[in-house]
Amino acid sequence: MQAIALNRWLGEILVVLAVLLALTGCKERGEKAPPPGSVKANGAFLQHFGQPPVPQQGTCFARVGYFPLAGEPGRLRAVPLFIFREEGQLAHLLAAYTGNNWEFPPQSGLLNPFPPGTSIRISNREDDRVTIDLTAPGADGSPEEAGRMSAALTETVLQYEDIKRVFLIVNGTAPANMPGDGFRHDPGRIASPGSPGPLMVGGNWEKGEKDPEEIFINFDRPVTVEEIRLLDAAGQEMEGDFFQTGFDMTVVLLPAAPQAFLEGMPLRVAWQVDDRLGRASSGEQQFLLKRFEEDEEKALPDPGKRR
Repeated sequence: MQAIALNRWLGEILVVLAVLLALTGCKERGEKAPPPGSVKANGAFLQHFGQPPVPQQGTCFARVGYFPLAGEPGRLRAVPLFIFREEGQLAHLLAAYTGNNWEFPPQSGLLNPFPPGTSIRISNREDDRVTIDLTAPGADGSPEEAGRMSAALTETVLQYEDIKRVFLIVNGTAPANMPGDGFRHDPGRIASPGSPGPLMVGGNWEKGEKDPEEIFINFDRPVTVEEIRLLDAAGQEMEGDFFQTGFDMTVVLLPAAPQAFLEGMPLRVAWQVDDRLGRASSGEQQFLLKRFEEDEEKALPDPGKRR
């Protein structure tokens, strides 16, 4: 299973999932087991999502990114992020965070505030302050757009507790709404993540193949699955073996009848899940099956599969 395809809505930063999957593939018989992994979560992640899952190998850092709500101007919501590097972590996170590969499905209720072509650079970091140069050639220059970008960047940077003030330079100019002593944390603009839920249903097709190898359901955070079913438009249950992967944010179906799945077909997800803070969710919702295609030789082993 290819991790980038599974979590495309989360954007470039989940490229590190490929590292996780590569490290946790199948071991040859007699090969010594690798040391167990570990996870370090900061206060922002714990506040919004509770204790994160632990990778099988390596040290993972559980962080968040803040994105604007589509229907509530000025409000932000956290998205869980997982990275596998500590040195230069903030610069790495921000470079991915402002990348062009963030694709939020309508069910997320979130917006990507950064126009295509946006790039970011930390130009200065001193004491409790950081200065960020943001180049956004596609920006429309409106106060609304500038406000969304500055709020999202500010709160994402300030999850690092040693930073208290953020100074922004956007296309060479300081934003008109930036205070003289920089932007600071504003807890009033942070919305609760609410209850967990599914975001999309996709399929992984090997390049050139007619039938998908697997079908996946992406959730908006790590969840514990109590019950999950996948139904076609007529209410017929799609049979197969389910397993969980992708930091417990993805449920995968290995279909008993792959030929029954066609790109764009309507599928209904019936779920009952809990997140790590005990927030329960259940329901049934229709999605259109999205196709993700990868070359077979580029596919990575997945730790959830039994071979």
